Amino acid sequence: MKQLHALFAVILITSFGSLALASDRWETLRAINMVENPTNQTGYGSKGELGPYQFRSSTWHMYSNKPFRMANDRESADQVAVMHYEWIKEHLKAAGIDANGFNIALAWNCGITAVINGRVPMQTYQYAERVSNLAENYHRPQAEETAPVVMTVKSNPPVGGLQIALGGTGAPDFRIVSNPFIFRAGGEAPRFVLTPPQPRFVLVSN
Repeated sequence: MKQLHALFAVILITSFGSLALASDRWETLRAINMVENPTNQTGYGSKGELGPYQFRSSTWHMYSNKPFRMANDRESADQVAVMHYEWIKEHLKAAGIDANGFNIALAWNCGITAVINGRVPMQTYQYAERVSNLAENYHRPQAEETAPVVMTVKSNPPVGGLQIALGGTGAPDFRIVSNPFIFRAGGEAPRFVLTPPQPRFVLVSN
């Protein structure tokens, strides 16, 4: 049974690790923070975890001489998180395991020894999936902005006019064009024609 469990664990590490998209250290650590402590709780966890990355005291003191309560200090926690991330990464590489974000999350949750020996509990795989998915979202570029709707003002005969581009994230873009007084909203939208006022003539008697 133990051999079957170990084999199943190795298969999962290989398959999930190959599917996980590459993400840089910052994205993985940000995702770990969001999974571990999304509401920024400052109290101790059920196993003595503390801070944004939910370090245990033993892990914290691997990298820092500061009191463990400083795990709640964001700057101190980030420094320890970076060192722990690199430590896990190097040990995975030394064991011949791909040091991707998914496998780093596995080791972060249940320890490097369990990952190397293929004894990772199923809840840790679920944890690593959440981290990997979040890191992928952080890595994905911003969606392209919707093309602005252009409203053109024209006249006939052409005497110059105004074009207004609406949309995007900035202020409306005003451009001078010819033929004012026809409004277009793009596509098959209706067209509104405004007739410019006729000139007024005043008769003056001699």
